Amino acid sequence: MKIGVHMGLMQGLRGILANFGGSFHEYADAGGRTVTVERENGDAYYANAYRACALAKARPLASLPVHVYERRDGQRIEAVDDAARALQALLRTRWNPYLMASEGIRWLDMTKDALGNAFVRVEYERGVPVALWPLSYQPQVESKPSGPVFRYGGDKFTPAGVYLSNEIVWVKSPVIDSSGLFGVSLADLAAREIGLSIDLEDFYERLISNGNHFPGWLETDQKLEQQDMQRLREQLNGSAGLVEAGRVRIFDKGMRYHNTGYSMVDISLIEQEKWILQQTCRTLSVPPQEVFDLSHATYSNIEQGALNFANKTLVPECAEIERAFSTVLWDAGLTDCYVQLDMNGLLRGSYRDRMEGYRIAVYSGLLSRNECRALEDRPAYEGGGLMLLPTSYATVDPDTGETEYPQEVGRAPGASGEGADPFSGSGDGNALGAIHEDMEGRVLARYREAGDTEKFRDFATRVLSPYARACTLARIPYDIEQDVERIIANEGH
Repeated sequence: MKIGVHMGLMQGLRGILANFGGSFHEYADAGGRTVTVERENGDAYYANAYRACALAKARPLASLPVHVYERRDGQRIEAVDDAARALQALLRTRWNPYLMASEGIRWLDMTKDALGNAFVRVEYERGVPVALWPLSYQPQVESKPSGPVFRYGGDKFTPAGVYLSNEIVWVKSPVIDSSGLFGVSLADLAAREIGLSIDLEDFYERLISNGNHFPGWLETDQKLEQQDMQRLREQLNGSAGLVEAGRVRIFDKGMRYHNTGYSMVDISLIEQEKWILQQTCRTLSVPPQEVFDLSHATYSNIEQGALNFANKTLVPECAEIERAFSTVLWDAGLTDCYVQLDMNGLLRGSYRDRMEGYRIAVYSGLLSRNECRALEDRPAYEGGGLMLLPTSYATVDPDTGETEYPQEVGRAPGASGEGADPFSGSGDGNALGAIHEDMEGRVLARYREAGDTEKFRDFATRVLSPYARACTLARIPYDIEQDVERIIANEGH
């Protein structure tokens, strides 16, 4: 599919896609005349910059796992209602017999950006969704006392008729029009850059196919007849293209070739391409590095750019899609159910970051070891389902403010049995006992060096204070001064 009118590069390379998704677009050429260009849906994808940005968003979204959850007593669980489970199956596998779920998400995201709005019909059987059908064009939206209805003219898979709100999923672009009802096409907003991108590609194609130096002209003092013009035209056409590139051309009738003084470097086509790409990236909220423009990329900012892309672009895109499909459940009365795209799928590429996240989740009691293994598609093992709880942490009752400690924390650090000295550092492997043993060695060394002075007492207090705080959290009786006296008394034995 090609553009109906080619606009000259030297005439300003005007943008032509100011009404993408509509029928016609008018613009003024260099002579001030009005030119009408007929457009067809999908022309924006022939712009290399726009296509790259649209795919940069759609492909990661289509790779994310989809879940349907239910909130019950403040807890998130897998939805058990038949309608919710049926919708989850469609969003995970196939929208319909002809469209995979990943293909449907790509279509949805790219269409709502290109046209401003994307519509999907939900097909039901006995109140349960059984298929999702994309609509080929935008239906008419009408307001009724019972709610909005959609009047559709029909296409190959959706019959013409009027559809209720629970039968249509409506996703809009991030920009809403002045009525607050419809989304605005991002291709419209990037029309100038899209038109320039198409023109540059067309210019390259014409330059290569013509095989002529650009720009230049032929000049002669002799009169040329019609047959001379025809022979010259055939000669130029015969030497055009890549195969004939570099061949020396010989002209008769005293013809001389002249350059205009411009070159490919002078018109800065590469810089224009970069500018077009960057402007399109701004409109579609895609960092240039995601479309392989690494001109300003470094080792540090490329990683941060990927995080910003996930947080500031893909997360909002996910939220819009999730809410749109959740309305299918809400209209069915399942107001506690919702659709969620699992963004953790975007982090699977970083093994080190993933492992560090699991470590923090396990040691904070957020996930069990078996739950982490399940995320890595590894089998569970006996005992791995138990949550780990740090012994130095306490739980606080939000109503009374009282603290509770794990039952395992019932004796002094370092104690190996009933009545053990809480400061003995007996070497039984207890972490706090080993820490106290190291502290005691530092205090004892200072005592041997300086004796029992005021400075020594201050030093001992500073060294033993962290241990005292740990004992306080664990509800273990401990007195720093008593411990210092014990250390001094044991020095002579």
